Amino acid sequence: MGFVCMDNHPVVSIDGPAAVGKSTVSRAVARHLGFMFVSSGELYRAVTWTALESGISAESKEMLSKFLFQLRISSKFLFGKAIFLVNGVDCAVHLSDTLVRQYISRFSRVPEFRRVLLEPLRDLGRRLPLVMEGRDIGSVVFPETPYKFYLDASEKERQHRREMQGIIEVIRERDQLDSTREIAPLIVPVGAWLVDTTHLTREEVVQQILRLLKIQGFHFSL
Repeated sequence: MGFVCMDNHPVVSIDGPAAVGKSTVSRAVARHLGFMFVSSGELYRAVTWTALESGISAESKEMLSKFLFQLRISSKFLFGKAIFLVNGVDCAVHLSDTLVRQYISRFSRVPEFRRVLLEPLRDLGRRLPLVMEGRDIGSVVFPETPYKFYLDASEKERQHRREMQGIIEVIRERDQLDSTREIAPLIVPVGAWLVDTTHLTREEVVQQILRLLKIQGFHFSL
């Protein structure tokens, strides 16, 4: 499928909690539409890794504020996907590090941390049509987009998916952190389509999203 005719730089937002398949589904939807794929979580993980490497603690407001003030974020697109560079460094090989997964929610709860990372994400939407996934894309980053989706699945299924990936993460604790943070908590964005992925394959989820886009008047062809 390819993009036919819409306003300049449309954004499809795909939000949801951990282990619902946001990244794989978003990448596939972007490929169908001929859009660029962006994982906002990769930017958060890249900056978290950089902060940890610099000895910065999420609890030290003064150190973190200085770190964020000096932060340089840039991006490039490679094979249809956004790659983030933090202070000129491609942190891709470190995004799944255990420490990054352990500390990312602590950094993400800091309002200044989220505010600094907001503009680089919005800037991508000014450059190209996007499918962007995360936890606050339709509610905070691009609240004006009419193309919003929220993926969900049962807690049991999501925990099972994490274990199958070999990732040690307690889903209930992560949900609690994400949904109770002061700024940009995890919520279902206003106007978003809710898609339960518990018993669906990735391709079934992708096709459901494409059908819903057509219902909204999103024009694309085979």
